[in-house]
Amino acid sequence: MTLFACGGGGIEGFVGESISITAENPVEGEDVDFSWSLAGQPDGSLLNSSDLHTSQDDQRMSFEPDYPGDFSVEVVVSQYSDEISSQIFTFSIVDPGETKKVKDEKIEEEQDEEWLNEDIEEDVDIAYQGEEARDSDIEVENEVEEIESENNAPVAEISPSPVAEASVKVPKKRVSIQDKTGRFTIQITSKKILKDAHKFAQKMISEGYDAYIQKAIFDPDEIWYRVRVGSYDNYNSAKAAADALAGELGMATWVDFVRIEQ
Repeated sequence: MTLFACGGGGIEGFVGESISITAENPVEGEDVDFSWSLAGQPDGSLLNSSDLHTSQDDQRMSFEPDYPGDFSVEVVVSQYSDEISSQIFTFSIVDPGETKKVKDEKIEEEQDEEWLNEDIEEDVDIAYQGEEARDSDIEVENEVEEIESENNAPVAEISPSPVAEASVKVPKKRVSIQDKTGRFTIQITSKKILKDAHKFAQKMISEGYDAYIQKAIFDPDEIWYRVRVGSYDNYNSAKAAADALAGELGMATWVDFVRIEQ
């Protein structure tokens, strides 16, 4: 594959793939000379200026990078031996094999993040079902009290509806932070690298969101840094805010408890 570019902008390319550059002529319509040279290269590169191949009029140059890293090529434009201008072209070269490795690692990280967020949803759904069951039990108790008050006689005890234990799934891993504080928050993403989490959180803060980072340690010795937003006193308001935030950011969000690190 050959990449083409004009001007002095940075260019991305791959090891072993040809890159072609056309220099600008500052005096269009007049004959000028172009002199190309290799100005910078990675330590592992064995290229030199003789590996820069030029067209018949020398205005276009092509070369094949032999090592990943940053390359720079300079072209000096002259007329009648007087230098008119110089142009620098910079290149960021990557190894196709390393690119695939990084992509595979990113896919693996996204898959890990998916099961983490699935566990969060399971925890919150179970707790929310428990809250609904408790609310139902309170309503039943209130109805019993009203009937007893009207009839001045006790009413047969009505058993509350238990939450079906069969629907409770055992979490895949155990986290090192307490399950809940009674409040809810919105999780945007989770990162394995703290610097990445800080970068994402700072972006959210710069856009006006009250983002924060929470560290979660999983067995065995696995640390994730969760980027979260807000604190809500009930699940419904947190869920509504999470849905709105997902629309604004164009990415999935999850509701979880505001947890306390141990």
